[in-house]
Amino acid sequence: MMDKTDFYRELIRRYKNKTATDDELEVFFQLVREGKLDALLADEMDHDLGDDRHHVPIVRRRRRHYIMAAVLLLGLGIAYTFYSRPLRSPVHPLPLLVAEDVPAGGNRATLTLPDGSRIALDDARIGAVAETAGVRIDKTKDGQLVYHVGQAASPGHSTGGQPLHAISTPRGGQYQVVLPDGSDVWLNADSRLRFPPVFTAGRREVYLEGEGLFDVAHADQPFIVHTAGQQVQVLGTAFNIRAYAGEPIIQTTLLRGSVAISPLQGSSGPLRLKPNQQAVLNRQTLAVAVANVNAQEYASWKNGYFTFANTALATVMQDIARWYDVTIDVDHMPNKKLYAVLPRDVSLATLLEMIDMTSEIKFELKERRVRLVK
Repeated sequence: MMDKTDFYRELIRRYKNKTATDDELEVFFQLVREGKLDALLADEMDHDLGDDRHHVPIVRRRRRHYIMAAVLLLGLGIAYTFYSRPLRSPVHPLPLLVAEDVPAGGNRATLTLPDGSRIALDDARIGAVAETAGVRIDKTKDGQLVYHVGQAASPGHSTGGQPLHAISTPRGGQYQVVLPDGSDVWLNADSRLRFPPVFTAGRREVYLEGEGLFDVAHADQPFIVHTAGQQVQVLGTAFNIRAYAGEPIIQTTLLRGSVAISPLQGSSGPLRLKPNQQAVLNRQTLAVAVANVNAQEYASWKNGYFTFANTALATVMQDIARWYDVTIDVDHMPNKKLYAVLPRDVSLATLLEMIDMTSEIKFELKERRVRLVK
């Protein structure tokens, strides 16, 4: 039987090899937060550093940050390489400049009903939050919003003939909604989903702004997601759509099943994706490119992690700004890319420190503004 230490070592091994399941990743980061992996992670990083361990003592003076750097680096499987440069050992290390810390985002959203009434879901009590046209809307103890369609509910002849409900997340918010057909949708920060309280007999249509992960219940009626620039049609599958208005591209990433993507302009027909494929629509040129990807990396935000795989630092900071509801001047970011798996439930100062400890970038956090320190 595997003892506790062996279990911890196996968990670290799977994290390094990128074979850990979502549940194992959740256990891993929880153990890291509790400090139970400190000694093993430190030994693992020392082993990987080899002859370059002379870089480490300055970092070790802040042991928890050293451990978090180890988590970041070991997860990349590249020992101490970051931005293709070694872990630095400055003569005069500069601490992260923090005037005040910012907590991580959380489950926050607003439900807007057709009559214009608004319900702050993070403040609402568990149980029924509204009832309309034979549909009861509940908030569960797990923070989900669930639509229950009763026998008295009567769908219209078309989605356009029904008043739409809307759930929106602010910057620093996320939320899960279970739609009338049983489909699950997770909304990332600064996103909005509009949908009818009862789907029609012919089709299921929703409208997305921002980012959402969909796990669509299988049914004979097609499920269609409209965004500005394209529509995605499925029967039952799981996929992630990132369609923020201020970004030049729309990303559709397929986790399971099959989807058909139809750009609203510039395309002769629908484009079909296979699992672990991603379609990228350029809003300006209307060109669509398809690439093979690790789809889980693009869905990891739903499970509480930032996953950056060769991601431009400006994009990284946009995601961080959106989740922590802070201002970051991304126009003056260095032209560098980041490889990292980072927890989304730590404070902003901790997250920036994790990046800082393994790069040549210093940040200042003051009055909910982040800037680079030259």
